[in-house]
Amino acid sequence: MSGKKSTGKKSINPSPNPLLYKTGSSKSLIESYVSCFNQDERRILFSDDELSSVDDDFLHLPSPLFEYAAFLKELNYPVLRKAVRKCYKKLGNDEFSKKIKPKIPGLEISRQATIMKALCKLFMRSSLLDSAIFDSIDDIPAVSIFTRGQTSLANITKLVVLINNESSNTSILVKKLSAICTGIRHLKVDLSVDDPIEAENLSTLIRAQQSLLTFELTGFAPRINPILSALESQASSLTFVKFNHINYQWTSLDVLGKCSNLRTIEFHSDDEKFSQDFTAKDSASTTVTGVSYSLRTLKLVNQIPKVTAAVIKTGGSSLKSLWVNTMNTEVVQAILRSTTRIVHLYLDVADIHEINLDNYLQLIHGLKLFHLRLSSTNMRNLDALLRAMAKIVPSSLRHFELEQDYSLPALGEFLSNCPVPFTELSLFPNVAVDTEYLTTVLRFTKERKSLKYLHLNLSWEYGLATKKFTRDMDKEIQQCIYTINLDLLRCDYETPKKYIVT
Repeated sequence: MSGKKSTGKKSINPSPNPLLYKTGSSKSLIESYVSCFNQDERRILFSDDELSSVDDDFLHLPSPLFEYAAFLKELNYPVLRKAVRKCYKKLGNDEFSKKIKPKIPGLEISRQATIMKALCKLFMRSSLLDSAIFDSIDDIPAVSIFTRGQTSLANITKLVVLINNESSNTSILVKKLSAICTGIRHLKVDLSVDDPIEAENLSTLIRAQQSLLTFELTGFAPRINPILSALESQASSLTFVKFNHINYQWTSLDVLGKCSNLRTIEFHSDDEKFSQDFTAKDSASTTVTGVSYSLRTLKLVNQIPKVTAAVIKTGGSSLKSLWVNTMNTEVVQAILRSTTRIVHLYLDVADIHEINLDNYLQLIHGLKLFHLRLSSTNMRNLDALLRAMAKIVPSSLRHFELEQDYSLPALGEFLSNCPVPFTELSLFPNVAVDTEYLTTVLRFTKERKSLKYLHLNLSWEYGLATKKFTRDMDKEIQQCIYTINLDLLRCDYETPKKYIVT
């Protein structure tokens, strides 16, 4: 042990990679970054009245062990703003808290704003950012901070922009980014204002990119035509396109048809009733004429069945993965006639009173599936499908998934009657996985000798109970999947250890 005595002073986080966005680390985050401020950035923190009433020692903060800002790769402005707010809730009486607490009553809110301004100046001069996330609700303090001189935004490859307030600094920044960032590969936009200027700024940003790979557009704004037209400038590079909550995206199919390397398309809508109205008027027969793709993955959520069928027909014979939640005879026929190479099928079973199981059974039986995922918020419908499909599951199936609302008796009946030797079972129940649930499932799976792995999702508290489960939660879910090696579970404990695989 060292003979040195402790100085009693609290040390700054010694790690070069502080936990930036963890909920419990807001104060240490601010401590680490404020300690990196230069003299100008430290002076930003304080009002003129404060500066005139204190000596120079008031501006002295502990020096850092590392230049923490140099290790920051993603500037997530909304989350960073939340961290600053949380920091003020945790300020106490230690040396750091005394340094940045306002000395004049009523300055707390403005102090948070000045910290954000100083942090942004620090990041723009010190960080080598790969990605950035901006939200006009948590507006940036000043556009010039991000655009003046050598900005660290120049080399970002991923940008997320959420525009839902008009006349914000974030909107002005988006306009200027087209002259700063030309190497963005992944662009995600949420446009929720009916403003032609915002749409034009975004279209200019898209055209300025050298090689855009993925593009996501979310929002209810009707002025998206300039944005869709701008995508044609990226026709040779785009591989992934996602339109979220937009019911009029079919006018874009002719533009997307020019994207020779497009491999994934996702169309999402919020309006389930709209998708279930089989008599709703649509113009799919005209908007998709002459359009063809070489897709590998297609995801259609809450789309009119006629439109779903038409888009599936354009996917070509190369389609390998399909996700749909609208089903009728027309959709089934389109899939079986146009996309017989599908090996990954994800079906959201309709939550309606009278369901036509024949459509689902015909589709599942007609494909050489390797991976089948079934999901529903209607236990009666999903249970009925489980019992009916046990004898018609394709022999090629190796991985079977169940999500949301299903009963354990229906699952047990399916596992007992299905002759196909699939090897993996994934369960994402819409209930907490308690001891009784786990015991029942293990009994089912231990009796089925072909099963090698059981994947259980334990993220019930993350939102499954709201019945709004979505695969967009993948990052959280991946941390909560518990995999059981069933071969090891079946091992007799008296078997010599050399025969047990670890």
